Amino acid sequence: KTINLNHHKEDRRVIKKSNYLTSDALRSLFFRQHSNMSDNEGQMPADGGEDQKPGAEPITIRVRDQTGEETFFKIKKSTKMSKVIQTYASRKGVDSTTLRFLVDGERVQPDDTPGSLDLDDQDQIDCMLEQSGGCL
Repeated sequence: KTINLNHHKEDRRVIKKSNYLTSDALRSLFFRQHSNMSDNEGQMPADGGEDQKPGAEPITIRVRDQTGEETFFKIKKSTKMSKVIQTYASRKGVDSTTLRFLVDGERVQPDDTPGSLDLDDQDQIDCMLEQSGGCL
């Protein structure tokens, strides 16, 4: 029995299967194959590869709350931060308007993107609960 993985027309790989291959094993093999392609980028002609848009490569960002707990998000550099804010708030079970997100002390706006904030892989965003009112 064989399973044919056709990721690209030029790159066809056949994997032999003894008794059975689980879907997790297939995914693992597919992603291993895909990650090996980036190692061979120098061998592809400059105009023959797929054109990747800027910001298409995913990065991982860390959102750190006041207690030090970190939540990780894998997003593209073109993803609006409103999506991260909404997802984080729903995971924590709070309203997104009660949270403030900061990068290097500057407030993150919903229309910002990791690209516009100059974020790189594994960069940290601080999350604070909004403080309303002041001292008595």
